Amino acid sequence: MENFEEKVEEATLVAAKTPKEMKAMYRPEFQKNPQKYYPTQVFAKFGYSRHQCPKCQNFYWRFSEKQDTCGDSACVGKYTFIGEPTGIGKEEKLTYDGAWKNFEKSFTSARKPCTAIKRYPVVARWRNDVDFVAAGIYCFQPYCMTGELQPPANPLIQPQFCVRFNDLDNIGLTGRHYSGFIMIGIQSFCYPGTEDKTFFSEECVEFNLNWLIDGLKIPKDEITLIEDIWSGGGNLGSCVEYFVKGLEVGNMVFTMYKYYPDGKLEDLEIKVIDVGIGMERIPWLINGTPTSYMDVFDTSYKYLQEKLQVETSTEIWKQIGPYTCHLNADESDDMEKTWQMVASSIGKTVQECKQAITPVKDLYIVLDHTRAALVLIQDGALPSNTGGGSNIRNIIRRVFAIMKKNGWWDKLGKTKEEQMKNFLTLFDMHQQDLEKLYGKFPEYKSFGSIIEIEYEKWSSTDKAQQKKIVDSFNKKKALTLNDWIVAIESWGLSPDTITEVTGLPQPDNLYNEMELRKMKLTKAPEQILYQTANIQETVHLFYEHQNKFDFEAKIVEIFADYKNVENRNIVILDQSCFYPTSGGQQNDIGVMTVDGQKYNVVDVIKVGKCVLHILDRSLPNPDNSHYIGQKVHAVVDENRRKILRNHHTSTHIVFAACRQVLGPHVWQNGAKKTVDMAHLDITHYASLTEEQEMEIEKIANTIVFSSKNINKEFVNKAEAEKEHGFRLYQGGVVPGDTLRVVNIEGTDVEACCGTHCDNTSEVGIIRILKTNRISDGIIRLYFVAGERSLQKLSTQTKVLVDLQNIFKVKESDLVSTSLKFFTERNKFIERHKSATQKVLNLQMELFLAKDKYKNIFVKSTESEATLYFSFMGNFIKAQKDAGKGIVFVGEGEKGFVFGQFGNKSDFDQEKFLALLQEDNPGVTYKKCLTSITANKVKLDNVLQFSFSGKVKYEKVKKDLITLGLIEADL
Repeated sequence: MENFEEKVEEATLVAAKTPKEMKAMYRPEFQKNPQKYYPTQVFAKFGYSRHQCPKCQNFYWRFSEKQDTCGDSACVGKYTFIGEPTGIGKEEKLTYDGAWKNFEKSFTSARKPCTAIKRYPVVARWRNDVDFVAAGIYCFQPYCMTGELQPPANPLIQPQFCVRFNDLDNIGLTGRHYSGFIMIGIQSFCYPGTEDKTFFSEECVEFNLNWLIDGLKIPKDEITLIEDIWSGGGNLGSCVEYFVKGLEVGNMVFTMYKYYPDGKLEDLEIKVIDVGIGMERIPWLINGTPTSYMDVFDTSYKYLQEKLQVETSTEIWKQIGPYTCHLNADESDDMEKTWQMVASSIGKTVQECKQAITPVKDLYIVLDHTRAALVLIQDGALPSNTGGGSNIRNIIRRVFAIMKKNGWWDKLGKTKEEQMKNFLTLFDMHQQDLEKLYGKFPEYKSFGSIIEIEYEKWSSTDKAQQKKIVDSFNKKKALTLNDWIVAIESWGLSPDTITEVTGLPQPDNLYNEMELRKMKLTKAPEQILYQTANIQETVHLFYEHQNKFDFEAKIVEIFADYKNVENRNIVILDQSCFYPTSGGQQNDIGVMTVDGQKYNVVDVIKVGKCVLHILDRSLPNPDNSHYIGQKVHAVVDENRRKILRNHHTSTHIVFAACRQVLGPHVWQNGAKKTVDMAHLDITHYASLTEEQEMEIEKIANTIVFSSKNINKEFVNKAEAEKEHGFRLYQGGVVPGDTLRVVNIEGTDVEACCGTHCDNTSEVGIIRILKTNRISDGIIRLYFVAGERSLQKLSTQTKVLVDLQNIFKVKESDLVSTSLKFFTERNKFIERHKSATQKVLNLQMELFLAKDKYKNIFVKSTESEATLYFSFMGNFIKAQKDAGKGIVFVGEGEKGFVFGQFGNKSDFDQEKFLALLQEDNPGVTYKKCLTSITANKVKLDNVLQFSFSGKVKYEKVKKDLITLGLIEADL
């Protein structure tokens, strides 16, 4: 029988400093040395001077005394641009996509021009430390930062769609916050020798000020620049934030350091400029509208507003707009006091303000969350209970709950089908808006199904889990912040649902705290067991000569096993045909002749750039110099290699078939190729049907028999990404600037380090053995190919022949005969179940009728205690009235002891367990109740228990007699 591995491999996590903690740690040093960390000369060139803000004490630069604070809304007191268009907005309205075009024109014509590039997917497939792109620089970390990989252009600008989930509390209210937003990025990688075209802090500030002053026509004295520190994505540096009329427009980061989880800094050899500008803020600022959401959502806003009939242009919203800068849950110590301050500023009560703006805020939340979900799912992510998928599920369920709370589902249609159809149209509207910037989105046929399934899951989960939170609230009379987070992340409830069923207001910093907890964990660095940094790289003969299994090489180094230093059984060669475990593929084995002695190569691993061959025993000479430089002869197990090669190639083929059958949302989430079988983990929103399994297998074998060539070559990473996109990284992140690209003609292209056939026809028949949903949103397919597939077919054929002989029927009659057999079997099981229940009823009637029986035990003929669990509850009231107790004893290796007493004080189950465990410490409680509901009547002080494990009747008989029970034959 196959051993199907169903565990999901997870990375080790370690505690790490958050970006916020890093900034606090280094801020004093940066403030003391502005000339060292900030471009002070260019500030002076534009006529700006340094001052300390009297409100926040931060240092800032201003053009005139008109700006008597740093310009941050917290210090100014409000947004001063709302209701007052500025710059080019005084002449005409600036559209959302027009903001990008204005910026692009300025920077592509700068003194050192930037190249505009297309956005990257928001799902960060090229990185193993983050799930999603949260800032433009994520697209180029870590390899462009270290110089291992050249960026697609240098310097560059990009309208990158990003997602963040720490500010969900503020969305729909502040105007600054979104879960999905476009960050206009400026990146300049200052590699040695590129000084003539790249730029650092001085020119960065110059070009940004030129754009603000000349491109957007914003007066100099409306602009302030604040000194700060930026930290994120493992890097840190000084930064300058620029503000206009209380609004932060952009942040210029001068990345100079790499930091480690413990907070230590290391100089970056390559300094990098990273500017992030929230594109949503530009039309808001220029047009002076009450909130940015009115400028950002065009077609989608008009569609949803018309459907839901929510009045957004309310007088209170216009009045409150300038003060929404204070309604940041992350920055306010007491949100209720903040609300009181805002309300008094416009002469209203808090209740009046909240009542007027809540429906509008909810509308904007729906618009924001659905747009973010659209891009995330379009780019290959799926909602789930784990990792980044849990964030997608959170925002989608929040939308569902808001729609329900406001009665908006009914406004979308009379039937569920009509409601969902109109809801899905909202995503089409978002797509139309984004296509003005990004061009046509690819067709995504399964998108609607994903949303519909999420809705069904939310509906069922909501009902099932609401009772949990209500019970918890009734018991504790309060909910801690941790209770809220557990209910959301573990039980799948939305905050609005929790509020609805408990009456409690949502904690102000809920989402920020949820994201902060995730940020405090980071993937642990890989443990280095053998130091190979100073050892020459092993030449991989299995790439250039994959059919070569017999080779000679020289010994480069000998290592001792780190678990046993006396065992010097690890050999590093200058070249090797042995494939080490990597890319999910199991290692080769074989034989190596060293110093005239044959050793079995039992394992092969890769550490750094070296291949380590583990022998079955230690080399006898303790002097390494005796072996180093010595020639060895080695032979790889050819049959094992071919099986692994077939399984690896078939993994690519099965994956391609999955995408054809299920859709473009399918991405590889892991894979393993062993000698026995292979498995492939894919992202998919539902378990596979039998029809889908068969179709995947059919298409996979069609690819095999199409005899497609498989090309394998090492290519420049940047060129490969440009030609094939990030679908290359199905198998995970590949460091360095070179990729080994495996291209199955017209079928599948991946960066992969494994061994592969030269043509799909070499793989042989592929058989899917089983599929399983191993976690939410992850499906595992188990399969075999080639020789292993033929073995499986042979085994299945033998089973068919044996069944024909057993039933004495033809193969064509096997199914009908088996169905008839199992139908009769099930009838027999039901009859047996009914009979045993009747026997139990008679036993209990006899027991309850005889006065001489008070507390007894009976030897049971049942193999398990299921019968007693199912029906003994029917007799508990009669036992309680009569004051009687009974114990059933089932003997065997997997035996049981089931007892039920009308008075719990009549039997000491703890003492009984101690007696049982004298001979068998493995015996444990399976169940113990002292309160039972029978026929809708709750009975207290009764006892029902069960022990399971190895049971010897004579031993249990002795123990029960010791406790005062008598043996009875019923």
